[in-house]
Parts: sequence; C-alpha cells; structure tokens
Amino acid sequence: MTQQWRDPNARRPVDINAYAPPRRSGATLWLLLVGAVAVGVVLAALLWRPAPPEAAPTASPTAQASSNLPGMPFTMPASPDDQGRWEVLGHTWTGNAVDIRVRVTCDAGSISYGFVAFSNAGTDVYEPAAGAPDPEIGSGSLAAGGSVEGNIRILLPRGDATLILTTSGGQQISALPVPG
Repeated sequence: MTQQWRDPNARRPVDINAYAPPRRSGATLWLLLVGAVAVGVVLAALLWRPAPPEAAPTASPTAQASSNLPGMPFTMPASPDDQGRWEVLGHTWTGNAVDIRVRVTCDAGSISYGFVAFSNAGTDVYEPAAGAPDPEIGSGSLAAGGSVEGNIRILLPRGDATLILTTSGGQQISALPVPG
C-alpha cells in the first residue's frame, strides 16, 4: 500500500468572496443617521440662544449714595448691621514717630473704634502714644450719622507702615497703608 501524497489546499475550494468585507446591515446606517441628527441638535443648541429677558432698572439710592462717600467701608465684626467708613487724611513723619490724621464715620447702627499700627518691615504692633497734634483721638464709639476726625501719634521706625482700625476692644476691622 502506497500512500499517495495530497495537497492540503486542494480540499478547499478557492473563492474570492471569502475575502470580501462583511456586508453592512441597515442598523449601521440608522446609527450613523441618528448620530448626525444628535450632533446637529447639539450644535444648534450651542449656536442659537434666545436673548435673556431684560431686567427692569431699579433705583437703589442707598447704594449710589454710599459708593460716592469717601473712605474705606467696614462692618463691625459682631454685628453686620453696624457699618461705617474710615480714611487716612494725611500723615507726617518726625524721626521715629508718625502723626496720622484720620476720619471715622458711622453710617448705620453704632460702632466702636481704636487703632494700632505695624511697620511693613517687621511684625511688632505699635499702640498710639500721647502727644499727637490737636485734636488728638484714641478709641471711642459713634452712633449712626456720627463722625470723628483727629490725629494719632504712633512711635515706630520710619518706613512703610499699616494703620489698623480695631474695635475699642482691640479686634481688627480694617487696614490702610501709611507710606514711609
């Protein structure tokens, strides 16, 4: 018995259609169509926006009046209804002392005030000292509509400094620069 040699590829018929890509079903076409519509809706939503309704102007004389008033506004730490403004009107250096002219105004409620300062070159806190030009002010309190203007003397090394407005009890409220 002799065996005959056979070609292993001879058993399979060769057909070019066996190498063709699979046919697309109708579902793929529908998915592409739905995707194109979704992209169109998103683009339309991004590009077309209705104009927002115009708000009717309202008068706020309090806001306009307070924005025109001089000074840095502040609110008392324990009571947001107690509000005022303060400003540094001027300063004069004499050696290691600065005389600072300030104005404090109470706009609503009641406020208490005091002052400390520090040199921008260090961390030491300096209390007001006696001897400021008249009128000399220290700490005090004001009712709505009240205002006080006067001078504070602080002994600190000459240079840029920061004046801090405090409550009469020493709690910090606000700060303003004093050039050296």
